[in-house]
Amino acid sequence: MPDSITPLTGTDAGTDAGAEASGCPLLSSESVAATFLSHGSPDLYPMLKSLRDEAPVFYSDDLRMWIVSRYDDVTRVLKNSALFPASTRSIIMSSYPPEVRDVLRATSTFTAPNMGFDGPPAHDRLRKPVVPYFSAKGVQRLEPRIERIADLRAGEIPSAPPVDLVEAYARPLANTVVIELAGLPADDYDRIVRYHRAVDAFFFGQPPAPLQLGYAKDVQEWEEYLARIIRLRTRAPQDDLISLLAHKAARGEADYTEEELISLISFDIITAGFRPTSFALVNLCKELLEEPRLWRTLREDPGRFDGLFSETLRRSGPALGVFRMTAAEAEVGGVRIPAGAVLWVLTASANRDERHFPEPDSHHPHRPHLAGSLHFSHGLHYCLGANLARTVIQAGITALMRHRPDLRLVPDQARPYEPSINVVAPARLLVEW
Repeated sequence: MPDSITPLTGTDAGTDAGAEASGCPLLSSESVAATFLSHGSPDLYPMLKSLRDEAPVFYSDDLRMWIVSRYDDVTRVLKNSALFPASTRSIIMSSYPPEVRDVLRATSTFTAPNMGFDGPPAHDRLRKPVVPYFSAKGVQRLEPRIERIADLRAGEIPSAPPVDLVEAYARPLANTVVIELAGLPADDYDRIVRYHRAVDAFFFGQPPAPLQLGYAKDVQEWEEYLARIIRLRTRAPQDDLISLLAHKAARGEADYTEEELISLISFDIITAGFRPTSFALVNLCKELLEEPRLWRTLREDPGRFDGLFSETLRRSGPALGVFRMTAAEAEVGGVRIPAGAVLWVLTASANRDERHFPEPDSHHPHRPHLAGSLHFSHGLHYCLGANLARTVIQAGITALMRHRPDLRLVPDQARPYEPSINVVAPARLLVEW
């Protein structure tokens, strides 16, 4: 989502309702927005606690959206996709000038039905054919390929420290896995990353004005590229996702138009696969290395991975939340929200809600109710790639420990964070050994 979102309702009505809802002068719209926009701010989690305690459903004039922060309210919104749909592409489009919108309106990524943004029946029709590929059983079949890629990428980490773990390992590992499993040519890596950068910038950032039209044309070029790959895989299938889906569509086992298949690969597979997996891997490495005993524990007993992985994502998931709209007037946490309003549903705050997770700031890999963590979202739009992400990150950590067993953080390093309002992940993490 863009850093500045304009809801479809009038801001005067929203502001008045939000002021009544907050009842907390210390949590002004300006101070909340400033904390969210200060990427990696140490005030983030204390501010989220204050929101949960004093203003759990809060309208921000500066962000122009409603912020939902308590676990019970967050899960209620995520469960009800009819009342709180994820159809926010129109809001993204509205933030760009007409000449950019005209180009994006001609693309499938921004217009075709899509799992990430649409509800039933389109969502179910699009998701059903791809579910077996991303199931636990389906991903288990892919493990040897993923482990091979992780070992290759770990072996390519520069030999002389310090090294930026983001640039040298996490990002290329996630990208390479997704590119190979999707069925895109490995030789086109740099080209695919360039196309992804354009799509990603529109959905999760705000490209600088001079670059917007060029990025929009990159999206068009990207879709022309995908159309050629889809036709190629239809004629000569391989062991990859595009071949599988093209084959299912040809046999009538999947009801996809070409535009829908392009949108699925462009957004649901490439864009949703590149960023979150690399962010989660970096956050896990950061937490393990900040507590060296955790790094040693996992290195000595790989069977502890699941608990450490889930607890780390509960505490330090790479996304602050998800964006939803109100299809009709709704009540959340006792607060009336008008139809057509934008909600920022803070899963990161819900995951630290002491009403559900006692001592939420502490790291307890064996805590009860950990399965209720919302790091992969919840409800209709639960992350399709959850099994794949877990497998990639486990393979990535295992390969990293094998190649660099004595890895440690460079002390006193600056910690720049990703410049997206909805991402909490280091943009750089310097390590040595």
